[in-house]
Amino acid sequence: MSLKKMVLGSAGLGIAVIGLIYLLAPHLLLDVYGVDIQSPSEANIFRSGSGSLFVALAILFCLGASNTRYTRTSLITLFTFMSGLAVGRVVSIVADGWPHALLIAVLVVEASYAAAAAYALRAEDSSPQLRETAA
Repeated sequence: MSLKKMVLGSAGLGIAVIGLIYLLAPHLLLDVYGVDIQSPSEANIFRSGSGSLFVALAILFCLGASNTRYTRTSLITLFTFMSGLAVGRVVSIVADGWPHALLIAVLVVEASYAAAAAYALRAEDSSPQLRETAA
């Protein structure tokens, strides 16, 4: 199995699980961090913003892992998504202080997936086959 497929497939599965939990039972994850949903509006924000958005991205990542037509787009999206999450966490650490230790671990995972996606894209761009096709 290629690096691209492993990165996209594992990211897709992980993001799908997290997304489904946020979509179907957001309190399961939020309770860990001491966040309590107090209203239907708050539940709506977590279910749509973290739940269905994560599930939709997971579908794209899995599609990219299984169909080469979508691999590059999926890797670019994975890089952008994970980088955005990691940068947001770093900004929050600077602005708000240190969060729950689990969120630091999540930051490391997000940065690692961003780096893996960037590496896979760079390796693809430098492949002899791609250079021959572009010429």
